[in-house]
Amino acid sequence: MAQPLPVSPLALPLPELGPVRGVRLGAIAAGIRYKGRTDLVLAEFDAGTTVAGVFTRSKCPGAPVDWCRAILPEGRARALVVNAGNANVFTGRAGRETCEQTAQAAAKLTQCAPGEVYLASTGVIGEILPAERITAALPALHDALSETGWEAAARGS
Repeated sequence: MAQPLPVSPLALPLPELGPVRGVRLGAIAAGIRYKGRTDLVLAEFDAGTTVAGVFTRSKCPGAPVDWCRAILPEGRARALVVNAGNANVFTGRAGRETCEQTAQAAAKLTQCAPGEVYLASTGVIGEILPAERITAALPALHDALSETGWEAAARGS
């Protein structure tokens, strides 16, 4: 197994964050860009959670931005999937398909509609995001969700 990346000497310790009712979250190393790096975050919200959003004004948004803009008018959220290492920008149809596959996999685990799953990606631009790495890692990540998974989620995005 790869050694964890060193923490910057400029990084401040995270404050202790307690549970937030209706939110469970966690993170896992899915191998999206680097082996052994925590790079996939899942947050699950209780049924009835509402959502609002503000988006970039860029003329070239990534596939996750387009996905979230399309589902936002429904105003409901049951899950948030965030990956690090690949921004899923300038990926065309492949990027849209990755969003669909990711949302479907998360929706199955959280027992909701794909339109209640929000997506975010950060990282390298212009490379295809491997959906299979995300969908393969989501079941174990979902099983390990916790009300106190804030630090893991912070380090994984």
